[in-house]
Amino acid sequence: MIEIYAALMAVWLLIFRAVLGITLMIHGYPKLKDGAKQAGQWMKSMGIPSWTAFLAMLLEFFGGILLIAGLLTRIVSLLIALFMFSNIVMKKSKMKASYISMDKPSYEVDMLYLLIAITLAIIGPGAFSIDHLIGLA
Repeated sequence: MIEIYAALMAVWLLIFRAVLGITLMIHGYPKLKDGAKQAGQWMKSMGIPSWTAFLAMLLEFFGGILLIAGLLTRIVSLLIALFMFSNIVMKKSKMKASYISMDKPSYEVDMLYLLIAITLAIIGPGAFSIDHLIGLA
């Protein structure tokens, strides 16, 4: 029974890493392609330093790759959790977002990403990861 649980957990953590990693890469790629200039201008309009768009691009795109591979998973997951927490705070304070809304900004997706990142930071990457192969898991 324990072996079945361990195998299912390994698969589940791989799915968590893949979904979060791919989603972050999809969000980070346009910033990578356009040099984060447009995102930086938007951040500046919100009263946030424009250079943070570059950090977001690095974390979203390259952090997504690292998550999919399962390399440095706990560190990347902690950074993503901090990033998502700051997104939630920014959306609530600057954009007056609610948790779920159909007609104005909301942060329910950010909350889901935050919870997935925290889960990966606590539990680790699982058996199907480079971290596991090199002894970091």
